[in-house]
Amino acid sequence: MMRLAAGVLMLALVGIPLSVLPAAPVTWLALAALVIGGVGVLALSVTLATAAAALALIAYAVALGVARPAVDPATAVVFGALVVLALALVHLAGRMDGALVGPGVVAGQLRQWMMVLALGLIVAAVFTAAAAALGPLLVGAALPVVVIGAAFGALLTVVGIVALVTAPRDPIAHSSRGEST
Repeated sequence: MMRLAAGVLMLALVGIPLSVLPAAPVTWLALAALVIGGVGVLALSVTLATAAAALALIAYAVALGVARPAVDPATAVVFGALVVLALALVHLAGRMDGALVGPGVVAGQLRQWMMVLALGLIVAAVFTAAAAALGPLLVGAALPVVVIGAAFGALLTVVGIVALVTAPRDPIAHSSRGEST
């Protein structure tokens, strides 16, 4: 069932760039993302799922760059949420493959994911407001300035993810099960 849910998320992830621009370059990237994502979901491989998400993101960027549609932060936020949920779901499914999991564990995991998505929505709203305020100032800015700003944002995102992943676990929870810390 988790593979099905992850597959649906991958399909939606690939569909967003195609909804912006169903042209040849975007379609090729989206098809590659769909195939790699499908294999990643079937094999429960986070690496392949991440590669598929990256290809879908590239397809989305190409579609936005070529089509130049009106600014739509809601679609961008949905795209980002789909990336996070798809990768988290593939990771969780891989860790729980073949295990009997109680409803409390699933509910706890869903609560954690919803909190992360809510925080992401708040941050996206703040960044959107900041972009609206800074947009008129950057109209004449050279592309390298914008690229440097985007790279800095990507770097901060990676640092945040690494900090989340490498955060120490609760030692009390591990010691109550007899595990060493």
